[in-house]
Order: sequence, then C-alpha cells, then structure tokens
Amino acid sequence: MMTDPNMNDADQRLAAFADGELDGEQNLEVLRQMAKDPSVARRVTEHQQLRVAVGKAMNNPSIKTPDSLRDLVMQMARDDAADTPGNQSRRGSPVLARIGRWAPAAVAAVLLFAAVVVFNQSGQVPGDRLVTSGQVLNASLVDKFGDRHFKCARKITPMHGTEQFPQKLDELPGALSSYFHQPVDEDALNLSSLGYDFDMVGLCILPGKGSVHVIYKSQASTGQADTLSLWLRPFEAGSGIEPGRLYKTANPQENFPMLVWRTGDMVYYLVGDSYDAVERAFDAISRNQG
Repeated sequence: MMTDPNMNDADQRLAAFADGELDGEQNLEVLRQMAKDPSVARRVTEHQQLRVAVGKAMNNPSIKTPDSLRDLVMQMARDDAADTPGNQSRRGSPVLARIGRWAPAAVAAVLLFAAVVVFNQSGQVPGDRLVTSGQVLNASLVDKFGDRHFKCARKITPMHGTEQFPQKLDELPGALSSYFHQPVDEDALNLSSLGYDFDMVGLCILPGKGSVHVIYKSQASTGQADTLSLWLRPFEAGSGIEPGRLYKTANPQENFPMLVWRTGDMVYYLVGDSYDAVERAFDAISRNQG
C-alpha cells in the first residue's frame, strides 16, 4: 500500500502506479484517468520504460557516462532531496519525480540510462538494416497502434472477436491460416523463448477491418511487466510494403516503438513497450525463418 505522503503530486502518483505501489482504490483511479486521457497512459508507460532501462543500465558496466552529465544529475538529485519550496517545480519532473527515493543507490543507474538516451538521440539508431517509410508508417497510424496496444494489453479496452479464435497458442497458427485463407508465419506467433507468453487474440480495426491482434505478456520469471502486440493482415497492393524490408517508427525512443514487415502475402505489425523488446522479438523471428 502506498504510504508516501507526497503522492498528491500527479507525476509521483503515476510513478507509484507504474511501480505497483498504489493500493486498490488508487490503482482504479489511475486506470480511469488513463482510459480518459491518452497522455496519462503515455506518462505511465514512460515511467515503466525508465524502470526497465535503469535495471539494464545497472547491469551494464560497459556504459560510460560523461562526467558533466553525472555532475548535473547528482546536483538535481540533491536539489530534489532538499525538498524546499523553491524546488517544487523540479520535483514535478516525470523523469526525476522520485529520484529522492532512489538516491543514492540508484542515482548511478539513472546516470547510465541518461547516457544511453544521449547516445541514441545523437542519431545512432540500433540496426542499420532498418528502413523507414512515411507511406507505410505515418505518424497518425503509429499513434493509433500505440494507443490500441496500451489499452488492449492492459485490459483497459476489451478486445473484440476473441470468440472467433482459439485462446491457446498451439492451436493459433492453423486457425489464423484458415481465417486468412493463406499460411501465416508460425514462428512469428511464438515468443516464449524471449520470455513472453501468449495472452489473447481477437479482431481489430487496425490496420484495416478484419485484422487480427495477438497480445503477449512477459513471463513472471523475467521480472518484467511489459507487453507485446502483433497484428496480422493480408498484403494489399499499393500499400508500399515490400517483401524482405523492415519498416520502423522513425524514433526508437517513442513510447510504443513499432516494426512492420512482410512475409509472403501476410504483413506483420509488431508493437511493444520498449524498442529493445520489439527488436529482439523481430530478430528471433528472423532467425527462425532462416
């Protein structure tokens, strides 16, 4: 149960929700806010992504943090911990909203994470094989996928058409092949080797009527709480999606990064809570295909 007396602060409350520290009624209130306001949902996801990234940074001694960046964040942490009236605006920062509670043990992890962000924003995008296409992934469509992924994966919005498909992974490839009247990639449907279990499948209006949305949740043994969404839809002439090419969202730091590819006459849309998870899933699918 949440006992922090500062939880009246909106960003701190969302951070506590992302960390699973709110009680039942507080959880319901945040869920209602997310359902009404997509920006609240995005802020919760940012907190979750930060937590995951910090955990990775703590276990990666090869990351070098610039001394100037370290000094800056350490000073911000000290200001936050002072908790004076003049620091109230700083304490509202979504990234550093709870750094006072982490310090000093996790300050280094935040610094390491910041170094990774600086590196990525400098233009170094993982995977030079990735190509972008505005015709395939325009900003509006990407936002819609991200919103649908978030709400369906977290059961905020009910998934429709679940009764049309078996809710068991081993029965899914055959059922989807029959539904689409063409083969689907069985390897793309099984992400258990990456630490994700099949959760549910149903119909979706994205990216077009009759599309299928498959949801995966991280296994409890991974210690993570993230999700993946995979949409399937038959290829349509004129869509601009070429076989053998991978399309991605322009910025891997987006709240819900997305990859799109075509195998045979089926197109696959993969969305997740972090770019790392999405790319690892695609790499595993590609290796299985090879």
